[in-house]
Amino acid sequence: MSALRTALRTEVLAWRRSTVQRLATPLLIGLVPLASVGMTALARSGAVDGAGAAKLADYAAGDLATTHLVVAGQILSVAVLMAGGFAVAATFGQPLADGRAGAWFGLATPRGTLALARVLVVLGWVGACVVAAVAMTAGASAVTAASVSAPFGPSAWATAGRALAAGLLGAGLALPFAAVATATRSALATVAVLVGVVALTQVVVLVGAGAWFPYAVPSLWTGTGGPAAAAAVGGVALVLTAAVAPAAAALVVAQWRRLTDV
Repeated sequence: MSALRTALRTEVLAWRRSTVQRLATPLLIGLVPLASVGMTALARSGAVDGAGAAKLADYAAGDLATTHLVVAGQILSVAVLMAGGFAVAATFGQPLADGRAGAWFGLATPRGTLALARVLVVLGWVGACVVAAVAMTAGASAVTAASVSAPFGPSAWATAGRALAAGLLGAGLALPFAAVATATRSALATVAVLVGVVALTQVVVLVGAGAWFPYAVPSLWTGTGGPAAAAAVGGVALVLTAAVAPAAAALVVAQWRRLTDV
């Protein structure tokens, strides 16, 4: 445990200085509440017509605070996966690509422990961003709803919980790309696979199998595909999606234990 604590302290310090972290953190925390409140206001303003109005139609009616948090959950279900994917590409793939990983082989800390520490740091960072984004959205929504005498009621709290859970599921779905980064030794290849999985997810949803495809589950569960698609996501699908994170972490640790410097 002492080796893991040491590795965690080191990785936290390195991640705090990371360019990816410095760019992604304000984007996740700031843009989610801004987009959630803004898109809802735009949908209810009557200023949008045509194709734009059709896309925003789901946000044009219903409880105001609940709608804000529905939008937040839908944004987070995708944004967190992308941010987490870029994070593991940077933390796992880039050092292997540019040769900095050679220094790891002279450390007393086992490489598997280093890998676990990196996984936990990235997962903790993404999780903290999700919590902050949902909290800020709920706060902004409460203020906005109060200004029009609309309550922040049980429905809004339940939707906030779903948005939080969907964001955390998305964070876990980013971890398999750490295994991709380790196998390919390339941050660019990892990003390419990430983009490919996002594209594949769209195809799976189009053919009607999204409710059982982990990478589609968070987005569908938050209502991106409509109420019927959200209702089709059952407890088993959610459990399978949640299981991706520990399985990916175990795989990455095993990869790093066998890692060589060539």
